Amino acid sequence: MPVKLSIGSAVYNIDEPFLRAHIEGILPQLTDETELLLIDDCSTNNSGAVCREYAAKDSRVRYILMEQNGGLSVVRNRTIEEAKGKWIFFADADDLLSEHFVETALHFCDAPYEIIIHERLKFLEQKQAEQPCTVETLTELEADTGRKLSISSLCLDPSYGTACGLSSRAFFHAAWGALYQKAFLEKYNLIFPAGQKKAQDAVFNTEVYYHAASIAYLPYVMYFYRGNPQGITRRYSADLPQIYRRLLSLLSADKERFFAGDAAVEESYRNHRVMAVVIDNMRLNIFHKDNPLSKEERKKAFLAFIEEEPYRSAIADFNAQKSGRYEWLLTVKLIRKKRFALLNLFVGNDRAFNMLSGAYKRLAAKSK
Repeated sequence: MPVKLSIGSAVYNIDEPFLRAHIEGILPQLTDETELLLIDDCSTNNSGAVCREYAAKDSRVRYILMEQNGGLSVVRNRTIEEAKGKWIFFADADDLLSEHFVETALHFCDAPYEIIIHERLKFLEQKQAEQPCTVETLTELEADTGRKLSISSLCLDPSYGTACGLSSRAFFHAAWGALYQKAFLEKYNLIFPAGQKKAQDAVFNTEVYYHAASIAYLPYVMYFYRGNPQGITRRYSADLPQIYRRLLSLLSADKERFFAGDAAVEESYRNHRVMAVVIDNMRLNIFHKDNPLSKEERKKAFLAFIEEEPYRSAIADFNAQKSGRYEWLLTVKLIRKKRFALLNLFVGNDRAFNMLSGAYKRLAAKSK
């Protein structure tokens, strides 16, 4: 029987309980029309052994060991190469799929679309209770949806997704936010940017949605994203400035290729994407508690960073009212005034940053 659905799980040094929960949540759902690809990016813990254990017991599970550690993009691209299914789903092996993922996906696998966007929820320890999907018909999105979602992926601007009628639970920027037809990805040679360590999905989906002519929406939670207090979104990253420079270079090239001369896109790109890079560099590099540099060295790095382009222009032009990013307003005001001491006090403290940013967001929104 031909395979209709390939689930490609990216594996790299996953905590064993999380990895087992991920695999064991999928195994009972597998049919002769589905396969699970466990693609190991040369894990140095026991992740490979765990994957081999399950693959040995079930022919529908394939364990694939990468020749060398290449990063998430290379693993995703290997998924596209190895998948036998008509549809591909990209998963992270520490997250959980819905208990009804496979039956729901197979129910819609003959639908005439290139992409099916679904919903997701975040959980910390225990995922939310589920009910089987009762949606009988996918919502066909309008012809210009691909362009809007491409801009949203490029700019990190959620307003474009809202304009398409998607709920906030539809996290289409992420690779695991949709199912993709393999033939569509291959037709346009749509792959992930090798070597990019963060936000690979943004580059991939900017290009994917730009080329998509037929997109559907499934208003049902198919994916459960595991929140991790020690995850990459909170850890110190010494090479973050270099990682983000490459990201902006890749996205800027797409911006010029697809949306050259579009003033609205340019403004959204500065207000959302570039400013998100600024905020992340403040939180996860310059002011992070694990940054080993001295206070004077970090101050020098801060002053140099905010004078770089495109950061300098984005900071100067940031408009919270237009972007709706009121949570960044306090940080941006302090950056503009070069108030290093105050930024050092609260940006490096994750709890204080979230609390003060949230309070400032509410106050600023009320006074607009």
